[in-house]
Amino acid sequence: MVKRKVGAESKFPAGSTSYGNWILPAVALLTFASSWAGLYPAALVERWYARNVFPVISTIAEKVADAVSFSWLDVAVPLGLVSALVMIRRRQWRYLLNLVSVLYLIFFWTWALNYHREPLASKLELDSARTRADAIRMFTMHAATEINRLYTEQQPRTYDEAGTREEAGRRVERVVQIIDGTDWDAAHRIKTSWIGNAWFHAAGIEGMFNPFGHEPIISSTVLDIERPFLMAHELAHVRGYPDEGDANVIAAFATLMSDSPMFQYSGWLSLWLYLRNRELDKLLDPGPRADLERIFKRARAEQIAWISNLQSIVLDWFLKANRVEQGIRSYARVVLLTAGTEPYWERFR
Repeated sequence: MVKRKVGAESKFPAGSTSYGNWILPAVALLTFASSWAGLYPAALVERWYARNVFPVISTIAEKVADAVSFSWLDVAVPLGLVSALVMIRRRQWRYLLNLVSVLYLIFFWTWALNYHREPLASKLELDSARTRADAIRMFTMHAATEINRLYTEQQPRTYDEAGTREEAGRRVERVVQIIDGTDWDAAHRIKTSWIGNAWFHAAGIEGMFNPFGHEPIISSTVLDIERPFLMAHELAHVRGYPDEGDANVIAAFATLMSDSPMFQYSGWLSLWLYLRNRELDKLLDPGPRADLERIFKRARAEQIAWISNLQSIVLDWFLKANRVEQGIRSYARVVLLTAGTEPYWERFR
């Protein structure tokens, strides 16, 4: 028999051995395992969550995301790191585990369940003949012609940041409305992050979607010719398309079918980055080739090779863990889907 001294305080906080302390970690682990195993039926997720529940969540999140000009990421990251360090220093492993569990559950149930929705390709009219090698070559020739034409049409080139942000939001909203038949007030305030920028530059990232703040974030140094497509890509994430390839396709429809030559040029130039090689670049006029070199020069000046490679590995694992089987290769799916749907683009105007 162990005798406790009267008045002595327990080493452990009240309830520290309770099973209740493990409920959140258990639910988070079960959620992760079921997601990894693909147990969420795509048709049900599409019908019940993506088109009904998520728009409500997104509308609520918009009030917080667009309420401030700064990125909530710049608040959350320092706060999260300080909290984690305090818990580690005090060896409060249970609290740390519960914090991580809560964050994962928020991430999954307020946005990432969309990874299990029906593929975008299943919702589009697709001409499979246009995805064959010879058809892709013709599509590449067409892309070069459009890039050259639009470059000339924009001269002298001017750039309006506020107008670009407004057009990007309007165009992505229109494309998603046509595809899904849904329309709601989602976050549309494009932001930059002083914490994110340092990582973006070193890792070669142009932007991201912050799922906790439901805010689209782009790097501060992306060029005027890149911004319309990149903004549209991140706004596609905001509207419930987490798959990178699907977000690229929505951004392509949004830019290519815009009335703005600048948006069209950005869309075609972004597609060209997936179509191009050194020989094909000769199809472009000196102006577009100079724009490509500007993009490559920016990337070379910013990227740190080992960080960029690490980022690619982590992103590839993350995407595959969320049922994107192609991982980072899913980005390039935009070529097949845009080429295969070209006869039907007009519906997205």
